[in-house]
Amino acid sequence: MRKIALAALAGALALSACGKKEEQAPATNNMVEPPVENVIIEEPEAPLPPANNAVAAPEPAPPPSISEQQQIQDDAEATGMTARLDQSSEASNSTD
Repeated sequence: MRKIALAALAGALALSACGKKEEQAPATNNMVEPPVENVIIEEPEAPLPPANNAVAAPEPAPPPSISEQQQIQDDAEATGMTARLDQSSEASNSTD
């Protein structure tokens, strides 16, 4: 049994060694870039007048009509500062 396994291993190694091809050299880039020509751009003698974008700005929206106390209350509720603890929770958290 060992002889068959050894022969099979030797055959597999021989086949794998024969199947490799030589690596080809990477293809070179034979493209030649065209020469860069100097292009002269004619500029106007006088600068153009500045654009006049005289558009009236829209009026800002009026502030909401809400009292300062109501705003404080809304902010506190949004952040969870108005949550109340049960009386039993306060008694168990006591450090006395």
